[in-house]
Amino acid sequence: MKKLVALLLALVMVAGLSLTACAAEEERYLGIVWPTMGVEFFSNFAELIKSQAEAIGWKAEITSYDFSTANQITQLENFESMGVTDIISIAFDKEGLIDVCKGLRERGIRVTFFSYAPNDLDAYDNVTVANQFNIGHAVGEVASDWVNAKYPDAADGSIKAVVIAMPTTNEEMDRDNGIKAGLAENSKIDVVKVYELAEDNEVAAQAAFENALLEFPDLQIVCTHYANFATAIDETAATYSLDRENFAIFSGDWDTPIAERVASSANGESLIRGLGAYDNLATQKQFDISRGLYDDQLNENKEFELSIMKVTPENVAEYLAQ
Repeated sequence: MKKLVALLLALVMVAGLSLTACAAEEERYLGIVWPTMGVEFFSNFAELIKSQAEAIGWKAEITSYDFSTANQITQLENFESMGVTDIISIAFDKEGLIDVCKGLRERGIRVTFFSYAPNDLDAYDNVTVANQFNIGHAVGEVASDWVNAKYPDAADGSIKAVVIAMPTTNEEMDRDNGIKAGLAENSKIDVVKVYELAEDNEVAAQAAFENALLEFPDLQIVCTHYANFATAIDETAATYSLDRENFAIFSGDWDTPIAERVASSANGESLIRGLGAYDNLATQKQFDISRGLYDDQLNENKEFELSIMKVTPENVAEYLAQ
């Protein structure tokens, strides 16, 4: 009987704590200051964060600054005037947001970022980051692994490859350098050309791919900076008479559509055979990271560093199941 009473008391205490936590959560108001809602990845990500916040009783709103720093600053200030307690954003302009974000924190607003944060530790509470060089290196590694498995006796330099790069920021250049470094570690692979895109543009990626086929008829490997580049190129490749058994596309980043293409490459339905990407659960974790549940895992720069994964037809099912 004593054990039963103790158990009931414990349950009551837990319930009381839960109700108290919920009551506290209801007072939180989250502003999601997002670069765009016109790209599926960004829109899905923002809506996920909003739904997670609302599920625990927070008020949450999304606004898009359309990649304009001036708009972003205005929206941050507007959210402050609306009484937000928390802000999540992405700081593509690392210098331009320092003053406004420091001011927000000084006035008690918790400020967190995904991927890019201002260049001042006092301007944010935490930031979720992925090592871009390591992501790129993982792309090069999965390509190298495919070559070694398919052509164990290939001569040095006999497998021709191109890279569709996008060196628009230091971080993007880090990823491109990682791809090239990963490929360079396999002597069988000869990177015959790097096509540099000036923006995130699928049509430009397709054009680079078509030029590569004209310039290098013996091309076998294409490595792309972004997943949407790879998907667009895979669709274009279907219109060409390629030796599909001996052709492969590899990419950075993860999303469900490209992961499904990796899976279907085992049946010859896609040429995308591998990815180098950050944690596929990153978007699901972001809200909890932002509200401090992972603070014990931050480094000295207030960074939560995402793990890097290599996705292939052999392991993609386990990631899709998560």
